[in-house]
Amino acid sequence: MDRAERIDKLIGRAVVSLETANQMGTITDLLIDPLSGELAGLAVKRKADTSDTLVSMLDVHGMGPDAIIVKGDESLVLADASPLATLPRAMADLVNVKVLSEHGHLLGSIANLFLCFDKRPVFIYEVRSSLIDKLLGRAFYFAASLGCAFSDDQSALVVTAEPAEMDHRVEAAVERLLGVFTPVSQAPMFTVQVRTHAE
Repeated sequence: MDRAERIDKLIGRAVVSLETANQMGTITDLLIDPLSGELAGLAVKRKADTSDTLVSMLDVHGMGPDAIIVKGDESLVLADASPLATLPRAMADLVNVKVLSEHGHLLGSIANLFLCFDKRPVFIYEVRSSLIDKLLGRAFYFAASLGCAFSDDQSALVVTAEPAEMDHRVEAAVERLLGVFTPVSQAPMFTVQVRTHAE
């Protein structure tokens, strides 16, 4: 799956400055807007002094499989001084949160999150209702943008998701969120002709 990635695979990825090419630190968590479902920023452990810093998505230049590129050294802001500090962290604050439907049905708890790479990176929740579901590999997936309320104590999330908006495979949830993926044709864009002087 190249359009979505489990968030635990992003943890530990290097954060590199576009200005200096220096590795500034590593990702420790992802910041999520629990109502829009969008990636708001990154929690980064600074390499120089191991301090906890936050980076806004506005300062992220690119996200690749080996590193996250941020605009510059000033992109890392101490967590206590950042306006992003009030947002929940995906791994630390959302995993194990109870998910309720807007009609009052307990759907289960968030077991994992997937980050979908699009123009605006968004999340998909993996929700399981019991330990048996985990053992049997049963879960359902839906867009984090279906969230409509997040409790002050960060223990419960109310969503507008109905069974018709949930999928039993993460790939299906990604397609529902981002649309069906159609790979670009592998045909060459131009051809090269070699001619001799005799021609």
